[in-house]
Amino acid sequence: METIIVNRDGTYTNERTGEMLPPQPSEHHEYDAAADMWIDARTLDSVKARTWARIKAARSVAEAADFTCGGVLYQADKDRIVGAAHMALIAQAAGQPYSIDWTLSDNTYLTLDAAGMIAVGAALGAHVATAFAIALHLRGRIAAAASFDALEAIVWPAQVGA
Repeated sequence: METIIVNRDGTYTNERTGEMLPPQPSEHHEYDAAADMWIDARTLDSVKARTWARIKAARSVAEAADFTCGGVLYQADKDRIVGAAHMALIAQAAGQPYSIDWTLSDNTYLTLDAAGMIAVGAALGAHVATAFAIALHLRGRIAAAASFDALEAIVWPAQVGA
């Protein structure tokens, strides 16, 4: 077994031959002394798993991004919106009035009635569903990818207006 020495300047030397190795092409490469070359140690499956993790992280960011309803920009605060929409539905079903002052993304507020709050909840649902649909499509592309380059090309689409 050959020993590879890491020199102070970050270069590598084969201890047996004393020969300097070419620079490591990427963090994924390991030196194969028998073949006397750097070998990409990744597998297609491991890169697929990392690509899917990257897409899931992008999906989470997309879900948390602001969304519009009725031409107004809202923060995607799932818990508060779902709770308020639920209360609006209860009030509407009981024939009771409902009103809430909702703070918008620009820190102004809008007074919503039951129908307005329910519409915001539905718009949030559509916003999240869109993110999941994009992720599902990209997951299919990941599964079908046959190369590292194909996987690196799979990225979350840029947000419209971003």
